[in-house]
Order: sequence, then structure tokens, then C-alpha cells
Amino acid sequence: MHDYVIGIDQSYTRTGITVLKNKEVVEMFSLDYEYCKNNSEKRTALENTLHEMVLDHNITNPLVITERIRLRSQGFLSEAYIKATGALIATIIDFFHYYNEIPVYSVDTRSWKSQIIGNSKPLDNPYGINPEKFRTILYLRDKGLLRYIVEEYKGRGKKGIIDVKIDGQRVPCKINDDLADSYCIAMYGFLPKSKQKLKEEMF
Repeated sequence: MHDYVIGIDQSYTRTGITVLKNKEVVEMFSLDYEYCKNNSEKRTALENTLHEMVLDHNITNPLVITERIRLRSQGFLSEAYIKATGALIATIIDFFHYYNEIPVYSVDTRSWKSQIIGNSKPLDNPYGINPEKFRTILYLRDKGLLRYIVEEYKGRGKKGIIDVKIDGQRVPCKINDDLADSYCIAMYGFLPKSKQKLKEEMF
């Protein structure tokens, strides 16, 4: 059993990363690629972020888990999605290999949702939050971790916005669901091996 587990919910829109030590949060953050012009720059930004993270926390032998590539995106087989996401995961694999020959594993979305949250089915809600993500958000809320995934919202939109009590006051917030997913992916690494369905990625 590893002391550290790093869960990564990777995408080119926003990547959520959670570092846990003995199930306790060491760091949770997301990479928004704010200044990146293309996918190449986003992969470089992800590599640089991972490098800073392992050095900041002196992480030497973690269990690293990413979300497995979905062969059917948006209900159909997407060659562009598979190639782009494969390149992003390869960036993670290469970084950890050259850092300390650390293997990288992937987990299927349905597996971590059913094992960690208890249910992988979408859940409708009155807030306009993606039903695919709502159970994960409730899970973190119930664990007292909502503060890690809320971002104060000052716009005028209503969809996906919820009021969160911060310092005794209700504040409109957006939820960083990618960060919530990364936490659950990291927690998956602390399950007994008999319940894990991890695959080492070596492409």
C-alpha cells in the first residue's frame, strides 16, 4: 500500500489533480491552461505542473492513477478524442517514468464511481449541474471537502451556480467537478487490491 496516491482527471479543458497521503488531502488543484495556445502547450504546462508538485511535497513513490480513455466519446467512436487524450496521458506516463520510473495506472469511470461514490448513474438536480457529476459533488460535500472544489462566482448566470456558506455568509459559487473527480480517483487507490480494477498504461 502506497502512502501517497495521486489522482488525475485529465482533459484539455481543465485537469484536476489531487494528492492524498494516508487518505488525507495534501493538495488539490486544477490546471486551467489559461495561457496555452494549443494542445502542445497544454501538455507542457501539465508536465511542468507535475514537476512542481512532486518537488514541493517530496513525493518519491506514489501510486499514480488517471482516468481511462473512453473509447466512445459523446456516444460515438471519436478518433480525434482518442488521439488527443492518449497524448495527454502519455505526457503523464513519460513524466513519472523519467522522474523516478513510477508506473501510471488508469481506472474506468464506472469503476471508481461505483466503488467510491456507491453509484455510477447520473443524478438530476435543480442547480443545472451536469447529472454525470452531481453524485461526486455530493460525496465531497458529505465528507466536508466542499471548500476544496468551490469557486466564488460573480457573474449573472444561474446555471450550475449554488449558494455555499463561507464564513457564515451564503456566497454564489461554481463547482470544480474535475477536481472533485480527481479526489475520488485518488481515493480509489486506497481500496483493497481485490476491489481495484487498475490497468498499467504503457503506450
